[in-house]
Amino acid sequence: MLGEWFQFEFVRNALVAMVLLAAVYPLLGVFVIGQRVAYFSDAVAHSAFLGATVAGLLGWQLSDALLLTAPIFALIVAWFHARTRLPNDTLLVVAITSVSGMGIALASLTETPLALGALLFGDVLALERSDLIRLFGVDCIMLAMVLGLARSLIRIGFHRELAQAQGVPVRVVETLFLVGLSLAVAVGVRTVGILPISALLVLPAASARAVCQSFRGLLGVSALLGAVSLVAGFAVALWQPIPPGAAVALVAAGIFVLIAIVRPVEGAAAP
Repeated sequence: MLGEWFQFEFVRNALVAMVLLAAVYPLLGVFVIGQRVAYFSDAVAHSAFLGATVAGLLGWQLSDALLLTAPIFALIVAWFHARTRLPNDTLLVVAITSVSGMGIALASLTETPLALGALLFGDVLALERSDLIRLFGVDCIMLAMVLGLARSLIRIGFHRELAQAQGVPVRVVETLFLVGLSLAVAVGVRTVGILPISALLVLPAASARAVCQSFRGLLGVSALLGAVSLVAGFAVALWQPIPPGAAVALVAAGIFVLIAIVRPVEGAAAP
């Protein structure tokens, strides 16, 4: 039966996309949690509503519109953070509600159709070769960025003020990381959707933190759990009529809940 599925190009494209996602996104999630910007990835994902409206108005492909709107959104959020000094969670909730409302309102006023199902859960079985090329290109950019900024990101995550005192260009590093993360989220939304891409960036890394003591172990376990979530979610989607993105998010959430039950984080309150 598996051999029969592999004869279809859309299945092979989906598998390649899963490999490309598993290779980078769970590793990126470790730095997302370390920088405490999990809300940011969710905010950028929700900017897809505005990107989809722009794509509909201009006649662009959704992927192209997201690659334009997501970095602009990231820079605007970084500017507002520098201007207002509001806590990240407060600012990002403002950003999520504002950009989502703007996108949906603009789509309604201009009568631009929004494929809400595809935006929320993606359409990995409808990916084309051009989508895989974009995903591969963003993977390369993110790997280069993480390798180049890893030491600075670790210092900032440990103690922002101390890193700044040690000469780390904190604002530049944070802005570069946010712009790179926005590109990854933009491509990921086209692949698996708004909700699953947030889960893929956060849940494997969050699960890994419950079982790992070292940073290298955290990277390895996060990558492993992300790969398991993608493979198992895709298998469930082929077995049952569930959107692949939703299945991936459910598997990742299930792993997190199981680890939390079996091995709670040290210092957590006992039941």
